Amino acid sequence: MKDTPLINATPEQLADAVEENLFALFRAMATLPGSEIVETETISRHLASPSNPMFKGAWQTRLTPGGLDAAIDETIAWFNARNAPFFFWWTGPGTEPKNIGEQLMAHGLISMEEQQQQLAPGLKSTESGAPGMVADLRQMNEAVLTQAPSGFTIDEVGDETALHEFKRVLIEGYELPDRMAHGWVEAALRAGIANMPWKMYVGRLNGEPVATNMLFNGGGVASVYAVATVPAARGKGIGGAITLKPLLEARDLGYRYAVLFSSDMGVHAYERIGFRLCDVRINRFLWRNT
Repeated sequence: MKDTPLINATPEQLADAVEENLFALFRAMATLPGSEIVETETISRHLASPSNPMFKGAWQTRLTPGGLDAAIDETIAWFNARNAPFFFWWTGPGTEPKNIGEQLMAHGLISMEEQQQQLAPGLKSTESGAPGMVADLRQMNEAVLTQAPSGFTIDEVGDETALHEFKRVLIEGYELPDRMAHGWVEAALRAGIANMPWKMYVGRLNGEPVATNMLFNGGGVASVYAVATVPAARGKGIGGAITLKPLLEARDLGYRYAVLFSSDMGVHAYERIGFRLCDVRINRFLWRNT
């Protein structure tokens, strides 16, 4: 489906686009072979095979407090019936009811903060969720591209060797379990590297993979995911360069705005590129089939 870029967006439209881009990503995941997606007025679900809970989720929840417990049970049963080992339940400013997180945890789902402690220490999550950020792609700080070290290059993933380099950097940069990082490899191999609905990038310093980024254009805006830098290469301007270069490519395709959700620790780095905070927090709760 062709995406139409937002033009002359209001601050409210840009804040909404933080969620809309994420929802568009889930719809794109559901185009992978063997995937499933169900969207209703009260809740949406997607399920794809890669071994990462990003590819299995409940989102766009608009429920009444009285129907919440039954909907949570029914959603867990939906994923159970499909032998899903896990899924994320995503929440944001459009989620109803607002206190859904308390009920999700009462049903055994794990908060984002607890996930960070147990599964991926490098994600540095907090209980309040990830802060949303927005940017006008005409006003980016392009000087950051010149501040990375000489010998640093950024290339789009085009073969399996680069795909596994992308995975290796994710594991080291975020301290991810192998199976979670491998989900992006699975997705690319299933879709075909040339046919992915997103673009993956590897940054190399003197030929050694040290950084990653993933550009996804959807919901009228560009966004980046899986931005990682290995510890030994941090503080050199590499993260800023690999974040910005794909976004400028999106600008060349006609996109005017970019959105993302950051860790609290990453806010300053994104502000340096040209992003600003908006009144959005994206949260997620993990269900595991135990």
